[in-house]
Amino acid sequence: MLNSQLIGSYISKLRKEKDWTQVELAEKLNVSHQAVSKWEKGDSIPDVGTLIVLANEFDISVDDILNGGKEKKRFTNVGTIVHNIVNEETDKAAEVINQEETGIDELISIAPVLKSRSIGSITKNLDDKKLSISHIVQLAPFLDEENLEELFHKLHADDAYSVKDVVRLAPFIKSETLTKLLMEKRDTLTIEDISRMGPFIGDEINDFILELDIESVRWNFITGLAPFVNLEVLKTLVDKALMDEISFDKVVAIAPFLDQGTTDELALNLRNQEGKMHHLTALAPFVSKGVLAEIAKSIPLDSHSLISIAPFLSSEELERLMEEADFKEVSPQTITALAPFLSQEGLIKLLSKMTH
Repeated sequence: MLNSQLIGSYISKLRKEKDWTQVELAEKLNVSHQAVSKWEKGDSIPDVGTLIVLANEFDISVDDILNGGKEKKRFTNVGTIVHNIVNEETDKAAEVINQEETGIDELISIAPVLKSRSIGSITKNLDDKKLSISHIVQLAPFLDEENLEELFHKLHADDAYSVKDVVRLAPFIKSETLTKLLMEKRDTLTIEDISRMGPFIGDEINDFILELDIESVRWNFITGLAPFVNLEVLKTLVDKALMDEISFDKVVAIAPFLDQGTTDELALNLRNQEGKMHHLTALAPFVSKGVLAEIAKSIPLDSHSLISIAPFLSSEELERLMEEADFKEVSPQTITALAPFLSQEGLIKLLSKMTH
C-alpha cells in the first residue's frame, strides 16, 4: 500500500524548497490549505487528478511522488496508469499491467486513491492469467459487488481459494455468492470461520452450523453468532458451550436471542459468580421472576437496585429481597417507586422505615 507518511513528508520537502506556504501550494492546486496540511501530516493522499497537477507543479513524475522521492523506487510506471485513469482510458491502464510494465500489486497499492468504477474498468480488461485469489482479496474493499464477482469468475480453476480467502471476501460479496463459495468449502468449515462471517451469510448460516461436527464451542463464538442464527441453532451451540467460560457478560449478550427457559438455566449457573447490578438489570427482562430473585441473592442490593428490577419480580420476591437487604431507612422517593409492586402489607412495612 501507499505510504502516506512518506508521501506527505516528500510533498512538504518539495513545497519548502520552493519557499511556498501551504496556502500558496493549495491555491496552485485548487484545493484547500487544510487538504495540503493533511497530506503533509500523512493523514491523507492527493487524489489521482491532483497527483498529476502536483507532479507538474514540481516538475517531477507521479511515480516520484508515490515513491516519496526515494531513489530505490517501489512504484514504476504507476504514473502511466494514473494518467490513463484521469483521461478515462482504463483499457490502456490495463494494457500497462498486461504488458508487465507494472504489476497488479502496484494497482492494489494505489487502489485507495482510485474510484471503484476505475478499478472495475481496469480489472475487466486484465488478462485472466494475471489474476490470483490474493489479488482479488486485496482489491475487494475497493470494488463493487458486481465487479468483484466478475473478477472472481476470471480465476482459473486451478487457482484454488481457501476458507480463509472466503472469510476475507465475505464483507464485500453478495450473500448468494458467499453461500455458493461456502458450499464448495463446507467440508473444511469450522465454527470459528462461520462466526467471522455471521453478518454476511444470511439464513443459510443455520444449515452450515447444524452440519458441523461440534464437540464444544467457545463462548466468544456463541456471542458473536447469536444475532444471526435461529433459536434452534443457538440452543444447540449453548448445549455445547464450554461452561467453565460462562460469565454474566456472556449470558447478558445472548439473552435477548434465547427463550426464557434456556436463559434461566444459564443464569442459575452464575449463582456462585460475583455479578454487578448492571448484570442483574440487563438480565431482568429475559429470566423468570424466581430465577431473577435467586441470582439477586449473589449481588449487593440497594434501593436503586431494587427499583430497577422491581417490575420483573413478584411482590413476594421483592419483599423478601427487601427484608434481606435490611434497609434501616427508606426515602419517600424509593417508596413511591416501589409501591406499585408491593403488597399492602409490604408497603406498610416499607412506610415504617421512611425517612422524614
